[in-house]
Amino acid sequence: MYRSIIGRTGAAARGLWTATLLALAVAGASAPASLPTAPPRSFELIASRFKFEPDTVEVTEGDHVRLTVRSIDTEHGLTIKRLNVKIVAPKTGEAATAEFVADKAGIYEFKCSEYCGSGHGRMKGQLVVSPKAR
Repeated sequence: MYRSIIGRTGAAARGLWTATLLALAVAGASAPASLPTAPPRSFELIASRFKFEPDTVEVTEGDHVRLTVRSIDTEHGLTIKRLNVKIVAPKTGEAATAEFVADKAGIYEFKCSEYCGSGHGRMKGQLVVSPKAR
C-alpha cells in the first residue's frame, strides 16, 4: 500500500512538472526576443543648389537615426562616407530616406554626392554625434 501511494504521488508530481514547463515554454514563446528599441531620431533635410537645410544634424552616440532628404530643384545626393550612408533625392521632390545607428561619437561631414552644378563642391553639412552620458 505504501508503494502505490508513492507511485501515484510521483505521477502527479511529474504531471505538474510537465504542465509547469509547458506553461513556461508558451510564455517564453510569446515574449519579445529583445527589449523594444527607441524610435529613430528623424530629420528632414531640404536639398537645393548649393546647400542643405539644416546643414547640421545633432544626435547622441547610439541613436538610431533616420535622415530624409527632399530636393526642391534638381537631383541631389547626401553621403556620409565614414558611416557608409548614401541617399539620392530625385528632382521630383520625392523623399529619399536612410537609417543607421550613430555608433561612434564625432563630427561627420556629409556632402552632395550627385553633381548639381558649379557650386556642388560647397554643398556640405555635418552630423554631430555627441558622446553618450556614462
